[in-house]
Amino acid sequence: MRFGFSRLILLLLFPLISLTGCEQPQVDFVFSKKTNELIPAAAKPVKEALVRQFGNPFELTQFEGLPTNFGDVEGTVKTVEAPSGEEKLIRLQVEGLQDAYNKLQGLPLEWTSGKGQGQISRIKEYNYETGTIAVEKTAEIDPQPGDTFLVECTRLQFGRDLYNRHCMHCHGMSGEGTGPTSRYLNPPPRDFRLGIYKYTSTKPTAKAQKADLERTVKEGIAGTYMPSFKLLTDDEVAAIVNYVIWLSMRGETEKKLVDELFFDYSKEVVAERTSEDGGEKPEEIQEELKEYMELDFPDTLEFATSSVADAWEEANMEDAIVVPGTPRVPDTPESRERGRKLYLSDKTKCATCHGPQGRGNGTATQDFWTNPVTNKKYPDRGLHDIWGNQLPPRDLHRGIYRGGRRPIDVYRRMYSGIKGTPMPAFGGPLSDEELWDLVNYVMSLPYSKN
Repeated sequence: MRFGFSRLILLLLFPLISLTGCEQPQVDFVFSKKTNELIPAAAKPVKEALVRQFGNPFELTQFEGLPTNFGDVEGTVKTVEAPSGEEKLIRLQVEGLQDAYNKLQGLPLEWTSGKGQGQISRIKEYNYETGTIAVEKTAEIDPQPGDTFLVECTRLQFGRDLYNRHCMHCHGMSGEGTGPTSRYLNPPPRDFRLGIYKYTSTKPTAKAQKADLERTVKEGIAGTYMPSFKLLTDDEVAAIVNYVIWLSMRGETEKKLVDELFFDYSKEVVAERTSEDGGEKPEEIQEELKEYMELDFPDTLEFATSSVADAWEEANMEDAIVVPGTPRVPDTPESRERGRKLYLSDKTKCATCHGPQGRGNGTATQDFWTNPVTNKKYPDRGLHDIWGNQLPPRDLHRGIYRGGRRPIDVYRRMYSGIKGTPMPAFGGPLSDEELWDLVNYVMSLPYSKN
C-alpha cells in the first residue's frame, strides 16, 4: 500500500496546526537599513508616521495626498445584528458593495452619516455572498439602518493581493527586493523603495509612467528572471502597478524623512557627538531632537509626501514623454557608419563601457568605481547600479534589449540613459539625427560579421 508523502507531512503537522490555530500571522512592512541606524528617539517618529500614512500589509491606510487609485466605494447599512455576550463585533447587512472587490477584510471604513460620522472603523469580517460586514462597536460608533459609509482602499487591496500572489516572493512584502527567492536570482529583483525604474519612456529626471511599468509587467525583462505576465488582464496589471507605485511612494517618503535626520541623529553620529572629542551631553541631544520633532518634523513630513506625490503626477503628464523631434533616419550603411563613429568618439565614450566592438568589455569594467551613496570605493571592479549591484555593460551583439527592442525603445535608452545606472543620458549632447544613427548602428551589431 502506497502512502503519499504529502499525507504523511499533513499528519505530522496536524498537532502543530491544532495548537496554533488559523490566525493571520503578523506581517509588517520593513523599514530601511538607514532608518534602523537612527537612534531610537529619531527612528520612532519616522516609523510611526509611515504606519499612520500607509498602514501595514493587512491594514492598508488611505493618505489623500498621494496620486493613487485607492478605489473608495460607498455603501449603506440595511440591517444591524448587535453583538451577543462578550463579543464586540457588530454584523451589518449592507448594500452598495456588490460590484466592489470581494476581499475587504482589514480595510478602513469611514462613516459618512449617523452617530459615527467622520469616524473610522476597520472591517474585521466580510462575506461577499451575503453582503455582511463586521466592525467593532465603540462608544462613538453604533451603526443604524440607513447609515452610510465609505470603504477605502478597495482598489489598492486588489493590487496588494495580486502583488502578494505574483510578485512578493521576489520583490518582498515592502517592495524591498528581498523576497524568499531573491537570494537565488542574478540580477537581483528591483528594490522599488527608491522610486527609480530603469526602463522608462520619460525624460532623464522624470519618474516612470504607469504605462512603462504596465509594459514591464506584461512583457517581462529579457535576459533576467522578471517574467512576462501576459495571462493577467489589463485591469489586473494596472492594479499591480498602482500598488507598486504606492510602495515606491512609501519608500521614498521614508528615505526623505531619514535623510533629514541621519547626519545629526544616526547612532554613529550621536556616538561621535557624545564622545570626549565631541563634548556634547546625551541630554542636550535628546532635547534638541525633541524640539525638532515638535516644531519642524510635521513640515518635513508634509514636504516629503507632497514632493513625492508631485514627482509621480508630473511623470504621467504628456510632456514628460521622450518624443523624437525627427522621424527615424533610414537604416542605411551610411547611417550605421555615422553611428559607429559616434560610438567610438569622445563625444559619447560608448566604447569605454561597452568595448570597441560592443562586447561589453570596455576599460570601465576593470576600474574600481566610487559608490555615489557612500562615497567609498566598491570592493569589486566594474560598474554598479544605484542599488549597489554589479552591472556588466550590455553585450550589444546579443540583441537583448531589456527595455524593449523597438527602435523607439533604444532611442529612449540613449536619450534618457538608464535610470539608476551609469548609462548616461545623451538627449542634449546629441541631435535627434545623431541619436538615430547610433540606434541604427547598435541595432545592427547582432547581425554583424565582426
